[in-house]
Amino acid sequence: MDDYSITANEAAGLLGIEGLELRNRLRAERPAGAIQIPNRKNGRWYLAGWYVEQLAAEYDRHLVIRKSAPTAHTPPSEVVDHQLPATDTGHRVWSEWVTFNLALPLAPLFPGVYMFRKADEPEAGPVYIGMAGERKGTGVRGRLSIYASGRGATSGLGEHAMDRALADPAWLQARLDEAVAGRPMRATTAARSAINHAHLEVRWQTVPTKAEAKVLEDQLIAEHPGRLWNRPQRFQMNVQEPLT
Repeated sequence: MDDYSITANEAAGLLGIEGLELRNRLRAERPAGAIQIPNRKNGRWYLAGWYVEQLAAEYDRHLVIRKSAPTAHTPPSEVVDHQLPATDTGHRVWSEWVTFNLALPLAPLFPGVYMFRKADEPEAGPVYIGMAGERKGTGVRGRLSIYASGRGATSGLGEHAMDRALADPAWLQARLDEAVAGRPMRATTAARSAINHAHLEVRWQTVPTKAEAKVLEDQLIAEHPGRLWNRPQRFQMNVQEPLT
């Protein structure tokens, strides 16, 4: 599994396509760069980094997720090691800031918190802080994959990113041109496009349990009042909302 650490849904998010589209292709082609576990209907697909890079080239995306020597065509800053930590050592230590388009294969499988900021305004501080529990063993990476796949459109981060995109005439015109050409975006693809439009970077910090992640999230939000895209708490209104 060390060479096949990216799920089909995560890869689809990186490529900006529907997860179902990619899974259908994998079932039809059974490429060498993908395995299905268990190897039967409804088995989960895992992809090798080199195969995701190959797909990215087909979809006209520039994506490098293998650890390799830089070339004339690959700036050193874009070379990413997708290997994940094998143990829980290193909890409560912030990762480096990573461009969100390149972050998913690097994100840890432990509970923790994550912090987004605008890549073009790093001095302004974070714009969103969230937490992730175990999420069936996928931790922070599982939570970030929600945004990468476009399924986080109704979260605080996804909604605010969409609001910003909708306020940009150029982004709207591009979506209109696609619709007129008969290539309208699906809702999840538009949500991912809005995240891309926001030009975000992300970093994370892991903890052993979901409960500790929630405590740390509350502390961090309290330290950054006023600017965050997080929705305000509504406990006093007795309104239940999905976790963000």
